Amino acid sequence: MTTRTTNKNKVYIRIVTFFLILTILAIFIVLHFALAKVNIIVKSSTEETSKTVLVEMIPENSSEMSDDKILGRMISTEFELATEVPSSMEMIPSEKAGGYVTIYNNYSRDQILVATTRLLTPDGKLFRISSRVQVPIGENVKVWAEADEAGEEFVTGPTKFSIPGLWEGVQTYVYAETDSGMTMQTQPQYTITQENLDEAKAKLLDEAKTQAVAKINESLNENLKINAERLLLESQTLETSQVGEKAEIASLKQKIKAYGLVFSEDDLLSITKEKFAKELESNQSLMEFLPDSFSYKIIETNLETQKAVIETSISAKVTSNKHVWEIEKEDLFGLTESQLRSELEKLNINDVEIKFFPFWLKTVPKMKDHIIIE
Repeated sequence: MTTRTTNKNKVYIRIVTFFLILTILAIFIVLHFALAKVNIIVKSSTEETSKTVLVEMIPENSSEMSDDKILGRMISTEFELATEVPSSMEMIPSEKAGGYVTIYNNYSRDQILVATTRLLTPDGKLFRISSRVQVPIGENVKVWAEADEAGEEFVTGPTKFSIPGLWEGVQTYVYAETDSGMTMQTQPQYTITQENLDEAKAKLLDEAKTQAVAKINESLNENLKINAERLLLESQTLETSQVGEKAEIASLKQKIKAYGLVFSEDDLLSITKEKFAKELESNQSLMEFLPDSFSYKIIETNLETQKAVIETSISAKVTSNKHVWEIEKEDLFGLTESQLRSELEKLNINDVEIKFFPFWLKTVPKMKDHIIIE
């Protein structure tokens, strides 16, 4: 009788123990899902931000002074410049014998020879130079020459030419020679094109900028000296070659009036930094400006009012929590701490503290309201 009672008691204890374990397990599961949460505390994210701002330059005696405007002045200078560039050349067939000759000047002064100046060989063959040349004392110049008439009888080997148009006493010292001879060959034809004139204008513009900067800077202190970016140029053409003109050289002469904008770059940088800071979003804080990131350009100039508008650009490191609101909680479900950090780094969130609760929790709960982002 005692044995049966003991066995019944053991069975009863086992049943109670089993249901007790189930109850504890159920309570644990309920508590796990009820208490499980992850706290993501975003301290800040760091990023590089660039901004362009507009700064108005006003005259130094202006009554419109304000903290966001820079004081300056315009200095003008005038000068004339001339330049030359080679014209376009093509080789064309010729019915006349021709070739390059070298004009020598051993006389006591420079010698100018106009186009079509005659050259005469010892056997009486007449040639003419194709363009005007100026031969300095003791020097020589090469120029194209061709026979006065068509025909193969003007073909000749290397020879010396006299210049019958010169005074007889000068002909001994000023003469021409050819090393290659005069042959029936193609000859160069020079024609001035619009591209040649555009090249001349570009070359003169570069020279004008260099000269204008030098002239304006002569009267300025070191901290106010300008560069070519601060110039406004006006030009008036005085002389120019014409498109279609047959000449070896395209020439251009212009009158230049240059205006230089004079202001302090340090003041411009200071105003730019202030405007940059003011334009940051409310959730952003300035850390530091990046070195060598400051630049500017003049986008508008008014000569009458002596005012200008300057567009400046600068970059800086800023801290921000604006990416917090870009986090999609569903994308975080089931992630471990390392996986969670990697996911946040994709949003440029690097400085973050992660707390799992309870302590045994190792992955992000799959419930949006249990993911707390601060």
